[in-house]
Amino acid sequence: MYKKWMQCCQRSMRRKNMQTIFYMILVALSAAIAVFIGSFAIGIYQKDINAAMKRDNQKLSSQRNNAMTQYIHRMIQFSDTLCYNVIKNNADYMPQMFQTVYDAYKDSIESIALFNGEGELLYVTPAQTLESGTDVTAKKWFVEALQGTENIHFFGPQVYDDFEQEKEFFWVLPMSRCVQINEGSRVTEGVLLISMKYSAFTEIFGNQMPEEKNYSFLMDSEGKLIYHPKHAQINAGFREYPPASLGSAADGFCELTLDGESVMCFVETVGYTGWKMVSVSGKEEINMAGRRYRLVIVCIILVVLLCAMLLGSYLSRVLTEPIHHLEEDVKRISEGDLNVKVHSSGSCEVYHLGKSIQKMTEKIRGLMRDIVREQEEKRKSELNSLQAQITPHFLYNTLDNIVWMIEDDKKEEACLSLTSLARLLRISLSKGKNVITLEDELEHVRNYLMLQSMRFADRFTYEIQMQPGIQHLEVLKLIVQPIVENAVYHGMERMYGDGEILIRAYTSQKELYISIRDNGRGMSREQLETLLDVTQEVPTKKGNGLGVRNVHERIQLYFGKQYGLTIESAIDAGTEVLLHLPAVMYTGREL
Repeated sequence: MYKKWMQCCQRSMRRKNMQTIFYMILVALSAAIAVFIGSFAIGIYQKDINAAMKRDNQKLSSQRNNAMTQYIHRMIQFSDTLCYNVIKNNADYMPQMFQTVYDAYKDSIESIALFNGEGELLYVTPAQTLESGTDVTAKKWFVEALQGTENIHFFGPQVYDDFEQEKEFFWVLPMSRCVQINEGSRVTEGVLLISMKYSAFTEIFGNQMPEEKNYSFLMDSEGKLIYHPKHAQINAGFREYPPASLGSAADGFCELTLDGESVMCFVETVGYTGWKMVSVSGKEEINMAGRRYRLVIVCIILVVLLCAMLLGSYLSRVLTEPIHHLEEDVKRISEGDLNVKVHSSGSCEVYHLGKSIQKMTEKIRGLMRDIVREQEEKRKSELNSLQAQITPHFLYNTLDNIVWMIEDDKKEEACLSLTSLARLLRISLSKGKNVITLEDELEHVRNYLMLQSMRFADRFTYEIQMQPGIQHLEVLKLIVQPIVENAVYHGMERMYGDGEILIRAYTSQKELYISIRDNGRGMSREQLETLLDVTQEVPTKKGNGLGVRNVHERIQLYFGKQYGLTIESAIDAGTEVLLHLPAVMYTGREL
């Protein structure tokens, strides 16, 4: 699977240029780094905000717990004062002392009552009357006080209905303890009941509003609520009752769901009572802050990506543009353009690579020049050798014909032939030059035709025409004679007395043209296509067109592919060979 994936990636990379690949890698790497840093920052922020929330929650809970502990401690001190200093030692002054102590603590307590072991009311401050039919011995606070004589007992909130009230009933938190009552010489047990105001707890807990997300409540060990800012809503069923397990939970943090919302709770035991103070913090605010922070991080990531895209586009263009230029230069070199100036810019590696390719191109260009020069020299040597092979053949035939004339006592014809032959050889040699004037070339052809006319006993006539003023144009030596020779041996074959050869030299549009026309038997289209095709093998015999091809290749070799021969011919309609050369004045230069 991994191998296939890598092959797929490689195929995809081959279809994209280097700039695109570099740009994609840079953007992807920037995106990965930005996302990683963003995720890390969000995680750190979430951790820090959770830790901060826990610290705040714990701090607030500790403050309220300390206030509650101090309040309970005052109540305990208050009950100890009544128990040991008043009830036990100063029973005679009990009413006055009860009133004095009540006045000192009336903001925190609703009443102070003392009952004997049979449940009879002995003293109460402020003065009140038990509700008729009330049996205090059945009250939980009364029973547990007598059973646990060494302890102070705290109880959950209840309606203050043990005494007759002129106003509406309200909530109190009973605190009871067993006391010893002196009745003369007899000591009996009784119960001291202190009714703590429920409103005092509201002040301790900071007047929390029901709609607040962060609040604290008290719960006893059995999971019953002692104080809750939303007590009324819970009793009415509008709020979910907190889990009873919080009453026995260990001190510390815990997370749970209340009223369908995820909250964090800090549980802490209130001293002397065993109650649990639970401080609740809604996680919605944390989540909201986290969402805002994540939104900021996402915006930052998008900005970073945008900057990365812009920077990546710039860097990819700057870094890959020299390589792109180098690629185009190498492509042009591969297509044969060795004169290209290779770009050498960019990084150190690309710069040296460009310089190396430039040096390589110059070496290739030099080698190619050497090869071309060698091939040209070789071709010239071959063509000159071929010309040298043609000339002795003609010389042998001419000398043989002169010998025949002398033997036949035709001294004048022999003398004329020797004179023409001398002129022909003079022009053929031309002091070893390859370039002569048009006038000399046509004079050479005239001598050749004169010799051939005498040899073939006037079987053909010839005419040479030259446009005035072009006699000093330069031409390659011996390019007309092979064409004329081909016309004599091939075109005039089987013709007696009516053969005609017309040679015309003229210029057109600054180009030189030499036309050789005969009225011989002509050639077929297949013969024409073979005559100048260098890929076709030509047998070496007289009048076979080897000289024609030689002339065509010499002209193209010296002057270029746009010059050379064109042939028009048809069976029994004669042949015209047109030589095309540049019209350049003769300067004696060598090609």
